Amino acid sequence: MKTLQTIQKTIRVFQILTKIAFVFSIVGASFCALGALCAMAWSGGGQVLSLFGQPIPAFAEGAELHRVYSVLLSDMVYLITDAVLLGFAGQYFKAEQAEGTPFTRSGADRVRRFGIHCIWMPIVAVVIASVIGVCLGVERDGDVSNLPSLVTGIVLILASLIFRYGAELEEQNRALISDGQ
Repeated sequence: MKTLQTIQKTIRVFQILTKIAFVFSIVGASFCALGALCAMAWSGGGQVLSLFGQPIPAFAEGAELHRVYSVLLSDMVYLITDAVLLGFAGQYFKAEQAEGTPFTRSGADRVRRFGIHCIWMPIVAVVIASVIGVCLGVERDGDVSNLPSLVTGIVLILASLIFRYGAELEEQNRALISDGQ
């Protein structure tokens, strides 16, 4: 039982870290949205920020505002995707804490669904970000890889199989104990 207590404490720590990362993702996405709105206003000749009635340049003179706009919108999409995935993780951690063990059929199903979401959601986010770049005529610098999320999704699906097996073993144990009494 000491190992189960360690698992529960670890899950609690990850639950807290997940909540913190969720909040940071939402705040980051909000700042990206605000920055994109500022870039849009600035490109239209509008004043974005002022201090004592004097305009404060939000972007450097000669900045490629289409590129800035594209990057901010793409990053907003990525951060929203991260927030949604962190929300799913938080739901799993909360349910696992309530159940008291990761070895339940419902817990295994939640982990499997989370693994599937980790595979497809980042792919959709990259497609949306690419469409944003194409619509604005901007080619994004650097590579965007889905390999980490793909690997994470596969590992979660495999973990769900292990959790399901553990749940089956616990059910067999309970059946043997109740038959023996």
